[in-house]
Amino acid sequence: MEPGEQELRQEIAALKRRVARLEAALPATSAEEGAWVEAQRPAAAAKEDLETRIGSRLFNRIGIVAVLIGVAWFLKIAFDNRWLGSVGKVSAGLLAGLGLYAWSERFGRHGYLAFSYSLKAVAAGLLYLSLWAAWSLFHLLSLPVAAAAMILVTAGNGLLAWKRESELLAFYAAIGGYLTPLLLTNGQNHGAPLFSYLLLLNGSALALLAARPWPRLALGAFLATTAYAIGWYAVYYSEAQFGMTLAFAVIFLLVFAATPYVARGGVALAGEARFSGILVTVAVLNATFALVEIIFLFDIGTRGWAALALAALFFALARTKRLAGIHLLTATCFVLAAVGFGIHSYWAGTPNSAVDEQISYSAWFMLAGAAALAVGFWRRSSALRWQGLLLLCLSIGKVFLVDMRTLSQGFRVLSFLGLGALLLAVSFVYQRDWLNLRAR
Repeated sequence: MEPGEQELRQEIAALKRRVARLEAALPATSAEEGAWVEAQRPAAAAKEDLETRIGSRLFNRIGIVAVLIGVAWFLKIAFDNRWLGSVGKVSAGLLAGLGLYAWSERFGRHGYLAFSYSLKAVAAGLLYLSLWAAWSLFHLLSLPVAAAAMILVTAGNGLLAWKRESELLAFYAAIGGYLTPLLLTNGQNHGAPLFSYLLLLNGSALALLAARPWPRLALGAFLATTAYAIGWYAVYYSEAQFGMTLAFAVIFLLVFAATPYVARGGVALAGEARFSGILVTVAVLNATFALVEIIFLFDIGTRGWAALALAALFFALARTKRLAGIHLLTATCFVLAAVGFGIHSYWAGTPNSAVDEQISYSAWFMLAGAAALAVGFWRRSSALRWQGLLLLCLSIGKVFLVDMRTLSQGFRVLSFLGLGALLLAVSFVYQRDWLNLRAR
């Protein structure tokens, strides 16, 4: 045997002895630990049949709601029959919530994570109900103290969700957090504290989104914030609160517009299609609600300027890489709305101006569609060309469905001739195929 070959054999034997020592030093994995490891695997790795989904998920969520309803009824019966004093009732609820929270950890350590999180949701519900009863029914706590305690419960669940990387637990924490203002309402107008609290919750949701691939949390935050905003506006809003309302409206608009940029690391983890779809939904809903706010907050003369300001914002966002097409389309829609508001404002004070206003809208839609197509051909932008085509479709719909019914005979002729000439010109451009679109 040559010296080199003998040396190689000695090195291989030494490596085998080292691997054997390392394997002996590692503890043997018990069956219980193996089950826990299996429970940590993503749910998507194993497809669940309908029976499993009903038994493990649907019944789980219904059970949580049923338990919380039962606890609420028990508190009412105990209050009506004076079984315990007010301090005893609140203390029993708080102790039950804390005990159930501790008990849930035992299930988590044994691998039953979904059930453990469900128990945590029930425990959090008990804590919220007990704190609500201490403030609302028994007057043991002041409003600030009860609110601070509920915020601590929400923050604890949020931190645990981040630590355990559990979107389900984060969802439960968000439900408790967004229900807190509803539980603590006393029929008085607390607009600034309410929106400040929602801003804190939304910031926390976006912070979790930056660290974890949980885009549905941002969608839930937007929907909850919108619901509170609509409810508060319907009950408490007055012109004296315009400044405060506008300030918070702008802040919330910017917060949710930042969602795609905060979530920059989540696409690969969550699945690009699902993640991007939810981000698009948040972006579209955010812009839509901003348009609704313009209509309800501003008068006829200033709506156009507000829409132009938002158009500038979304044109700036369109220059970034995230959802550029969506932002460009949104900006175009705000430009259309701004000019539409201006047309309405111009003709509003003129008597018998309904026909002139309608023909102005038709002309504006045709002009905007033609301009978008021209710029799209010039810049070779398919997004702009598609916007132009959509605007022309809108013009076709208005001319055939509105102008034909409302305009006089002379204006109908003008409207149809203008639309027909424009469509023929667009058709000629596409038939010439100046951009070689057919070859693509």
